[in-house]
Amino acid sequence: MTKKKRLIIALIIVIILFILLLLWFGLIYPNYLFSEQEKKLDQAGKRYFEINHTYIPKEENRVSSVSLKTLVDQKYLDQLYTPYHDQLCDEEASSVRVVTRDGKQEYYTYLKCGNYESTTDHQGPTITLNGKKKMTINRGEAYEEPGVESVVDNVDGKMDASAVTITGTVDTSQVGTYEIHYQTTDSLNNKTDIIRTVEVVENLATTVKSQTSDGYYKGAVDNNYLMFNHMLFRIVKVNDDDTVTIVSNDPLANVDYGSEDGRLADSSVSSWLNSYFYNLLEEDYQDMLVKSSWCDENISAANITTTTCNQFSNKQYVGLLSVQDYNNSLDQNISYLDLRNLVWLANNNENNQPWAVTSIYQYPNRLMAMDTSYLLNVRPAVTLKANTRIVAGDGTQGNPYQIMNEDTGRRLEAINQRHTGEYISYSGYIWRIMGAESDGTTAIVMNQVLMDNGSEINIGYTDEGTEKVYNPNVVGNIGYQINNQLNRYLVTDLLAQKEIEVPIYEAEITYKGKKETEKYKVRISISSTFDIFSAKGLNSSAGGYWCIDSSRRVNTKVVVNPIGNTYYDYADTDDYLQRGVKVKAYLLKDVTITGGTGTLDDPYTITR
Repeated sequence: MTKKKRLIIALIIVIILFILLLLWFGLIYPNYLFSEQEKKLDQAGKRYFEINHTYIPKEENRVSSVSLKTLVDQKYLDQLYTPYHDQLCDEEASSVRVVTRDGKQEYYTYLKCGNYESTTDHQGPTITLNGKKKMTINRGEAYEEPGVESVVDNVDGKMDASAVTITGTVDTSQVGTYEIHYQTTDSLNNKTDIIRTVEVVENLATTVKSQTSDGYYKGAVDNNYLMFNHMLFRIVKVNDDDTVTIVSNDPLANVDYGSEDGRLADSSVSSWLNSYFYNLLEEDYQDMLVKSSWCDENISAANITTTTCNQFSNKQYVGLLSVQDYNNSLDQNISYLDLRNLVWLANNNENNQPWAVTSIYQYPNRLMAMDTSYLLNVRPAVTLKANTRIVAGDGTQGNPYQIMNEDTGRRLEAINQRHTGEYISYSGYIWRIMGAESDGTTAIVMNQVLMDNGSEINIGYTDEGTEKVYNPNVVGNIGYQINNQLNRYLVTDLLAQKEIEVPIYEAEITYKGKKETEKYKVRISISSTFDIFSAKGLNSSAGGYWCIDSSRRVNTKVVVNPIGNTYYDYADTDDYLQRGVKVKAYLLKDVTITGGTGTLDDPYTITR
């Protein structure tokens, strides 16, 4: 035999020995070790039942079981480990069972150690349900249990489906997710438990249809409240495509209509609605909206009571209600949309003047044509998708419909992680979150004006300048008074020193108007007329109060009045306007929540 052949044979022998070693240590020996552990478990289980013979079932085909955990805990054997590992065998799943058949006991041992497990039957039967495992039914509908189609076991074969135990209930009067459990066992007491999920839903469009005669809520209704992006809204109507139109309950800002031709498209108010307000909405709420065409038909004074629309704007996510919407909301000349505030509507008259509505006059004169440059209240309207569901609430003001499961701020959670629209209690006042800033501070604004012993604090410009532009550095200026004198009425420990911008317009104060800005570092200031929550809300006790906006035009300033926001032009500076202060500030980035749920009735309390 040549040297080369001997080397080949030797190599083959080495390879064979290597494979045999792999088989021995990788398969044969581990299985041997596992088999030995099975025997230990089997012997321990039999000793257990010999000593506790009363646990052995007397009735035919009844099963008793003892787990590996019990046997270890009661010292019938030591802990068992997976071969080659320090991992304990599964003490809950592993067991010894005894069955009485024909008066004799039969033992079944099952051991699970990592990837190794006994061949003893340990699987429960397969339950096949009638119908779907996930069902959806509408609130108020009857739930009919579909039942079980079949039960099949890998050892016992086809089993009696009627023997399956069904537990759980579905309350169709309450929106929620319910579980129905289906449970059965085979001859070795291997259990199967499967769940059918039944979701009881309330479709918003269906609810509106059931509560209205023509799709519109009318009169002094009190069951059409809805929370949207942490702001209270009112449901106005369900549309032909099952989308639903809602409008903010409160005016949220004061904006000029600012349209050259009186149309809603390309107007200042439309820009505010779809650039500023829309971008304040959280992404999840934006996803619930559809773009809509808003009725902005030209309506003459002679046709002011019309309820039908023949002209619509281009599609936008946010719009205004129309004269027609308002007229359709009336019942015996009463509407839930009535406010003392002057609120913009989408339509214009024959002179291209937009219409506004206020309840301080009598219908039909509640509708007034206004100059397009006036700063009036804005109540944003949006359209919710057709498949929007109600997840909670009953539509009342105290328990408005919820269309999303909201999280509530947790104790010690940073306030800058909370949502625009939520409420805070601080320094004896209720504030509203305007939004988190990029530097970690949180913009907040009072829900009412600054008070002293129950009376509103009124201030006015007393400096000698003619323009009287908001300036915290000029003595007598309202900016100076707010930042240097009125701070004594507030605890400012949690407020940041922050750079603010003062908008200064060339002439009229408009959302799209030409302006400059001056920057100042202050601790407290006031809102712009275009800021969210700058308007006088329905829950605010404030009288008139200043806004930060100014104009180069002499003495032109912005003041919020009980019926809305407008600017004043006073020639006599010795007798200048005195009004209140609704403070805007910024919470430090390390401010956290100590309690509350962020609602008006239960605002967050905060600390640092």
